[in-house]
Amino acid sequence: MSSASSKFWNYAALGAALVPFAAHAGSIPTTPPVNFTNSSTASVGSTIVNLLDSYVNLMQYNPQLKHGAGVMDQNIATVVRMTRNRTLAQTLAAIHDDRTAQPYSVLNGLGVLTSSFMTGIGSSTTGTAPAKLTPTSYVTTTLQDYAPTALGINYLNGATIGFATFGDGTATPLAAAANFLNNTIRNNASTEPPKRTFERYMGSTAPVTNPGSIAAGAISPLDARYGNYSATSNKAGLTTADTAQFVVPTYFSNFSVPPVYGTTVNWVRGFTVTQAMVTANGGKPIAVPNVGSYDASGNFTPTTFNVGDYVPGIGTAPRPYRLSSAVNVPTLLWQIINGSNPYADGAYISGHTNLAYNQALGLAFLVPQQYASLLARAADLGNNRILAGMHSPLDVIGGRIEATAIVATNIYNALYDANGNRVDWTNPANAAAYAIHQAYTQTQKYLAQSCGTSSVERCIEKNEAKAGEDRHRDREAFDDDIDADDTKSYTFRMTYGLALASHIHAPEVVPVQAQVLLLTRFPYMTDEQRSEILRDTALPAGYALLDGNSWDGWGRLNLYAAVHGQASFFRAVRAATMPSFETMSH
Repeated sequence: MSSASSKFWNYAALGAALVPFAAHAGSIPTTPPVNFTNSSTASVGSTIVNLLDSYVNLMQYNPQLKHGAGVMDQNIATVVRMTRNRTLAQTLAAIHDDRTAQPYSVLNGLGVLTSSFMTGIGSSTTGTAPAKLTPTSYVTTTLQDYAPTALGINYLNGATIGFATFGDGTATPLAAAANFLNNTIRNNASTEPPKRTFERYMGSTAPVTNPGSIAAGAISPLDARYGNYSATSNKAGLTTADTAQFVVPTYFSNFSVPPVYGTTVNWVRGFTVTQAMVTANGGKPIAVPNVGSYDASGNFTPTTFNVGDYVPGIGTAPRPYRLSSAVNVPTLLWQIINGSNPYADGAYISGHTNLAYNQALGLAFLVPQQYASLLARAADLGNNRILAGMHSPLDVIGGRIEATAIVATNIYNALYDANGNRVDWTNPANAAAYAIHQAYTQTQKYLAQSCGTSSVERCIEKNEAKAGEDRHRDREAFDDDIDADDTKSYTFRMTYGLALASHIHAPEVVPVQAQVLLLTRFPYMTDEQRSEILRDTALPAGYALLDGNSWDGWGRLNLYAAVHGQASFFRAVRAATMPSFETMSH
């Protein structure tokens, strides 16, 4: 176990004695509402967009950072710098986390508990449950594994975190945990609605109906025609009229427009090929960057467009490599790029990052002893999306924000009634709450028994001497030049330094659901006390994307600091006699 994790569990005993000053229930807002229901259904729009819509201000105005650069310019410049300075180990990490299913990918954040948990839940690299209880370990990869002559680029793409039943029909020891992670935590957690809204942004983030429109005569950004368009098989699926309402982001003018597009407007919305264009091209059909196909060696075959054909633009929230040719995507990843439909391949927000944090937070609820390590692993995965050139810092930050809100509201909705009252989760009559209690207690008991100890804490202590540094080695390939097992490093990845030059000094708003993320970490505290911890450890205002959303408060929550308890408090606290974590959780 790392020194940071060791310090964390020293705080477990100390933290048991903390009661924050001034925990006022009336100051805790209820946004989203107590009875908030996640919606990721395209047919009715999505409420999730409202968690992330301060991005619009960044697109349209590109505000300045403290050092004078524009937010969006710095956002892409960071991708260019990171991808061009990427090491071989970082390239492997970027490819691994691109191609490995995210729930499986973050499992090694459990550290010394990883193999035991994977065995008990029936983790699989193939997407098929093991026939019966089988000792399982986390699979590490090499760059050679992804070669066409080896395991191929889709190796581990179908890996799963685990199952409720084995192939022989018997229940897995962690069946309740599997249902919790695969169903409760991931309920309505898709990033597709935000991706659709922002990649096809038309001036509004209000939920719309499909095929309802934002502007008269325009199709909705959620309309199926955008998803069905293909430059190779459905060229007539869209026209310039369908994309004419796309808002052209201000900052696009700071990048070089590929000559074939001519103008920034055409670059965003696309254009119709004219005879003059073909003539100017020597009588040959038109081709544009990144619209076509790549082979396993990264060789590009462009799609060609003749007179009268609609040529797609890059949309309003494109992948970094579409915006700047200076972005260095690993050669092995070019073959999986969507070259036929840029409008179905938006960058904001990062789906990989969302699902990584989603599952890491679910695991942390079940195994709070490894909370910090799991958060660090999710942050690594998000960072690897930037190293891959597939996403920008803002895309990754957005993924973290969505996952935080989704996990909190899903757990909250199971444990609290419509009026915000906590139900008894030990009572089987409260089915949803009882299922979560079963998942937690089942996981704690199984991990301790697998280790031959009385508790998970004792298991970690038992393994500390002989395997204390294994987690660092397991995760070494997944780290940037920043030590992600340090609070300051995790905090940096919450913002990537995108501090605004001017902003409103707003107090931290802690959504009422957020405190459930600390429920198993601080089970002896009240809801108000857990909310106060989140408030006292939250980031200050003034970072791009973290403030100004319709449903605000999720972006500034620093869970890594919060789970460390008193070591991260920014306000005075007073002591009170409370039982230890171990006593309260078992």
